[in-house]
Amino acid sequence: MRQLYIIICLLVLPSIAKALDASDVGTFAVIHKDGHVTNFTFFASFVDEGWNIEQKMPDGTWSNVTCEHDCVLHTSTQKDISQFFPAKTLAEITPSCVHNTAFAFCNYRPQAQPDNKGYIFIALITAQPKPLLLKKLSQTRL
Repeated sequence: MRQLYIIICLLVLPSIAKALDASDVGTFAVIHKDGHVTNFTFFASFVDEGWNIEQKMPDGTWSNVTCEHDCVLHTSTQKDISQFFPAKTLAEITPSCVHNTAFAFCNYRPQAQPDNKGYIFIALITAQPKPLLLKKLSQTRL
């Protein structure tokens, strides 16, 4: 029985090691395909053992886009991640994500520069997952 427990821990440990962490909390803005930072901002936080995403509204208030059931953010498995990204992209980056049925929020590290970290928001309600590059603006809510 102890050997089974050790095997299970070894299988689960790699996915835990890649999970998002406190350094991923902050305010993010979507980068337009032409490279400029847009006004579409959101705040990602970890609250009560789960990730929470709030979108900044035009009037400056924040609206929670996660909920308690179908839209709760879950840690993405390698299988999930392989559905979010083309194989060619996964050969170039190492992503870690949380997702629900509508979107995924991911950090990634380029294989060629593993000390650099970037962020991607992926729309999952499109025919193909649609990635949007993000710029981290602050560790806190702006």
